[in-house]
Amino acid sequence: MSSDNSFPSPVGGVPMASDFGTSIFFSLLYFSLIPIFVSRLYNKHSRAVVSINAIITTIERVIIFSLRAWQSRNPAERISPALTTYMQVSIALPYISIAHDVVVLLRCMYVNSTKGPAGFTDPQDSPVAPSMSSSMHPLSPFHSASLHLSDDIHDDPKKRFFYRWFTDVLNLAFLAATIPGIIGNAHYRGGMDNASTAKEVMVTRYLSSSIALCLILFVAILVIRARKLPKVEPIHVTLLLVILACNASSAIFRLLFMYHRTTSLTSLAPGSGNTSLEKATFYIFHMLSDWLAVALLLVPNIRAIFKTGMWGDWRAIDPLPQEQEWARKRKEAKARRSGLIV
Repeated sequence: MSSDNSFPSPVGGVPMASDFGTSIFFSLLYFSLIPIFVSRLYNKHSRAVVSINAIITTIERVIIFSLRAWQSRNPAERISPALTTYMQVSIALPYISIAHDVVVLLRCMYVNSTKGPAGFTDPQDSPVAPSMSSSMHPLSPFHSASLHLSDDIHDDPKKRFFYRWFTDVLNLAFLAATIPGIIGNAHYRGGMDNASTAKEVMVTRYLSSSIALCLILFVAILVIRARKLPKVEPIHVTLLLVILACNASSAIFRLLFMYHRTTSLTSLAPGSGNTSLEKATFYIFHMLSDWLAVALLLVPNIRAIFKTGMWGDWRAIDPLPQEQEWARKRKEAKARRSGLIV
């Protein structure tokens, strides 16, 4: 599709015939993570939904790259305005949602650092369980061993409340990046024909990626600061920083590319997103970095490493003492029925 007016170049260009192999490769690469997620859900010691955005991204990317492979073999479909707009929305948002998952884990790190030994044990993983998974390495997909605890850590409910409040605000702050990203990319079709809409798309896309990058860097500072907290180990900090680096790679790529304009979706001119160099940088610094971030959330046993439980730290305040006692007795009874406590 061509236009008399220039409009923002699509991030990633449109799928040409040369994109077929790459699209199949990335479709299979993302699909390979789905069985790992299923195995995590099957094992009660690794069952967690704190990385829900990562699995949604994985499934969506399988669909996206399957469509790109199909478009690359159908010239008439590769210039479909509806599909191009859908692609722009789907490509633009996942790295922001993955950063949300990092904030969830960051919250668990900070909140767990305020808990005494009794409040830190994962209620679903009995410390006296006689059996463990075959692999003891925390990055193994089958790892379920609990981390050793220190007995000299004091409970601090006030800090815990503050950390929960602060991370709730931080999660809301990411909406400042998500909403402009949705608006700008959803209007991409209109920007092809209307100069005013094209300008809106340009501004909102830049606003989204700029805010996202600032928030990602801010979260990285909080992760680095967490190194000094009780119960925080090097693996916690390293894992989150690598994920954030992948998120930052996607944001920086977008900021460096999105000023380009084109008059045709199939243009091969520099800045169109369709040159070999532009496609290579897109696949490496955006799609591959997104995949690595997702893999680091799905392949390791996040529940065991960060002590998230199944749902993460979802409470706004601690449960009442009687509720904690009732929950403890219920879990002990369940463990006895399962033969875990003699």
